[in-house]
Amino acid sequence: MAYSTLTAPAAAGFADRLRSIAAGLIRNWKLRRDYKATVSALRAMSARDLADIGLSRCAIPGIAREHVYGK
Repeated sequence: MAYSTLTAPAAAGFADRLRSIAAGLIRNWKLRRDYKATVSALRAMSARDLADIGLSRCAIPGIAREHVYGK
């Protein structure tokens, strides 16, 4: 006769959940910082420089979002 033992993973403790939340907040803060830096760098460019790389001013937020968040 064969026996099988299944063990459920232990539930994450309160401290683990807090660390996870903190890590998520820090990750989101860093992504937002990168997004704002990208937008700032693109907005600092002249219209001619933007045209040279095929961008218009109205496309800056979308391009920055795609660059940072990959969406």
